[in-house]
Amino acid sequence: MIGNYLLSGRFQAIAATTFSALISLLLPPLAFLINGSVVALITLRKGASTALQILMTSLLLLLAFSLLANLPIELVFGYALVIWLPVWSAAMTLRFCEQQGLLLFVVGLLAAVLIVAIYLIIGDVSGWWQQWLVIMLEKTVPPEDIGQYQKVLAPAAGMINAMMITGFMLNVVISVLCGRWWQSRLFNPGAFRKEFYALSLPSKILPASALIVLLVLTLAEPWQALFRDIMVVLMFMYLMQGISSVHRNVDKFKLSTAWIVSMYCLLVLLPQMALLIACLGMTDVYVGWRRRKIGSKNEL
Repeated sequence: MIGNYLLSGRFQAIAATTFSALISLLLPPLAFLINGSVVALITLRKGASTALQILMTSLLLLLAFSLLANLPIELVFGYALVIWLPVWSAAMTLRFCEQQGLLLFVVGLLAAVLIVAIYLIIGDVSGWWQQWLVIMLEKTVPPEDIGQYQKVLAPAAGMINAMMITGFMLNVVISVLCGRWWQSRLFNPGAFRKEFYALSLPSKILPASALIVLLVLTLAEPWQALFRDIMVVLMFMYLMQGISSVHRNVDKFKLSTAWIVSMYCLLVLLPQMALLIACLGMTDVYVGWRRRKIGSKNEL
């Protein structure tokens, strides 16, 4: 019902975008899911140009609301840059290519570019995050306990950048996939499942992955940290490929949905499971590449 409403006209789309953005202010962890999925659905259904006009109008309304409610204007522009622009770009990619694997590849490529930009601008990224950790600890932890917390959190400072970028990438991808699922439910039931089962990363990612692993093992800091962060992004891409593979094979072999439920439970309770499923995704990409290669030779 909500989907039909926000797609029924431009006014309704503007109202839904603006209202969902205001609601997401109350639930920041779900901002991408609440507001991003609306932006994704509008872009996927109405097109990039129409969606951009809707977003610009909604931005003006949110700016007016922020002035009336005495809210910081930077928050509105932050929403536009962090949520709307990435989700709009990713949804536009999926609209044109109609391949979730290519969507994942493009978002991963943008995440890698963002990582490189961060290292070029900041330099010592680990030290920069360490400073922010100290500031956060000073505001939330009693002074006598700061040293103890610093010793515990210091080793994790080097991975914060990769975790933040990967989390951002996950939110963008999930927002667009939710918008795609929403679109499928409204106009073409079952299409999302077929498209998700067919998710396949480009085979060119395999040699790129091998090269990045080699660079992580051979280079010194800070280049090692840079390529390590990119490697984490690659592992997330393979993780999504692996999840698609599990869904596809459960459906292909008519297995119980308990397999899928178990996979998600293990991902939540046992983070190491993500590495195993990412390896499955890497194998799936390799098998798909081998099949295409053999098929092309048979055609000759």
